[in-house]
Formats: sequence, C-alpha cells, structure tokens
Amino acid sequence: MPTWSEPQDLKTWMARGLSLRGIVLFLSVLAVLISEVRFSWVEVLVGRYLTVTNSHRPELGSVWEQGRLKQVATQTLEQMVTQQLTAQREAREATSLAQLIDGLSASQGAMISAAQFKSLYVQIPEAAARNLFSPILMLRISAEKSWDRVYMERENGQVGIYLLDRSNNVLSYKTLTDEQLKSTGTETHILAGVLDDQPEFAGRIYPADRFFMALDTLAPETQRGVLYQPGNLLAAQGIPLRVGISDEVDADMIRIGIEMDTPQGRQIVLTTGQEWAVWQVRTLLEPRLSNPPSSKMRWPLSREDR
Repeated sequence: MPTWSEPQDLKTWMARGLSLRGIVLFLSVLAVLISEVRFSWVEVLVGRYLTVTNSHRPELGSVWEQGRLKQVATQTLEQMVTQQLTAQREAREATSLAQLIDGLSASQGAMISAAQFKSLYVQIPEAAARNLFSPILMLRISAEKSWDRVYMERENGQVGIYLLDRSNNVLSYKTLTDEQLKSTGTETHILAGVLDDQPEFAGRIYPADRFFMALDTLAPETQRGVLYQPGNLLAAQGIPLRVGISDEVDADMIRIGIEMDTPQGRQIVLTTGQEWAVWQVRTLLEPRLSNPPSSKMRWPLSREDR
C-alpha cells in the first residue's frame, strides 16, 4: 500500500504526481473548476440556499436598514412624481373651471398658465366672474405683462386661487368656500328625486315646455344669463319635465333646478342664472309679476273704518 507521507526528494515527488492517482485527482479538480466556470453551479446552490433560509434570518444591521429605507424612499418619490404629473396633465386638459376645481385634492395643487385660466374664466356667467376676480384687474396685470400663471389648491374645504408673476409673487388671490363655489356656477350638481322634495323651489315650479318656450322669446343675452351653458343639459341623459326657480339670491345668482326623466329615474340638474335674467323669464311665466296691483285699489272697509 503506497504511503501518504511527504516525498523526500524531487524524483519521488514527480513519480507520485504522475501516478494514476495523481492524474485522476488533477483531472477531477480540473473538471470541477471547468464546470463551475461554465455553469456557475456553486453560486446557484448558494443562492438557492439563501433563498430558502431567508425568512429565518433577521434583517438586522445598518446595511439592511439603509437598503430598506432607500427602497421605501424611491417608491415614495416615484409615487409623488407620478401624482404630480397626473395632476398637471388633468389641469392642462380641463375644459371648464368646475372640472379643474373638482380635480384638486387636499394634498395636491395645480399650476396652469394665465392664458388657460382666462379661457376658463370667460366661460362662467359674468356676474359670477366679477365675484371671482375683477375683469379690470385681470386686464391690468395682463397689460403690465406681469401675470404669468395661476396656482390653485384645496385646503380645509376651501379653494385658494392665486394669480402669480414669473417669480411666483402673488399679484392677487381669492379664497372660496363650497357655498361660494356654488354661487359662481363652477359646480354642477345632480340630485336624485323630484323638485317637490326641494323646499327652495316651492311655488316656483313650471312645466319645462312653458319655461323653455318663454326663454326662447327673450334676447340671446338674456338667454345666456339664465342658462350660460345649455349644452350641459343637452348632454345629460333624459328629457326635461319641470323647471324650478329658487327663492334665494346669492351674489346676484339664483339657483335653477331642471327635473329630468332619465333611465335611472327622476333626477334634478342644478345650475345657476343671473337674477335679472331669471326675473324676466318669471314675468313671462307669471304675468302678474309685471303688473303689480294699482295703488288706487283698496281693501273693502271694515266695520270699524265706516
């Protein structure tokens, strides 16, 4: 049996190295190295082992914590950028001030150009527009070439609108509550039910055909004062049945309710009209309003007056 002791001379060392056992050992080691370089099976086995035992190893240490914080920060930043880009795209694509305001969230404002804001501003009724920003003010800052953009934000149930210059200095601002937003006509509401369920329209409900027939006889300016965007009603599903006029005036605006017969049942589309224009329609629907009782008419004398 060959000995495994260290060879004492070079001849013995070479004889053992070139023996069958040495050659087989060398080829085995060489095969293992070649297979590892070719297939990386050692890394694969180590990776599978780490994957299987990963749930049993605690994530402790500064390296683990830094990696986790970096991953969370990256995901949060990506979400913020995505939300900001989405909000800006929706703001640029808004076709009305109501759509722009509805798209505002409590944590995300919107920045639009002065030109876009002016195009949305001219769509709302004139009386409501004056309560928002004075047209003269907007013409002045436009002529001064200082007005560049508009920033809008929602906070604590209010909407703030800021007119800014190129350096983001505030030229003018307005803060509106939900009630004030309704009075500007920038919100469209649809209620389920009939006009009789709304006390503000009691005694001022008219058939829709009579209302629109009377409105059709008035001047175009008056028609726009009553229904500035009648296309919204045409786009709504259903047929108008009755129209109610509110008894409340807010900032020279009166609420109008159009009762619609829709596939989902009776619905009320709420809008606002200018007081002077709505009054002209009412005088056509109720002629007695335009002919007040004569001052010469007196009640019959009571027994005490005789």
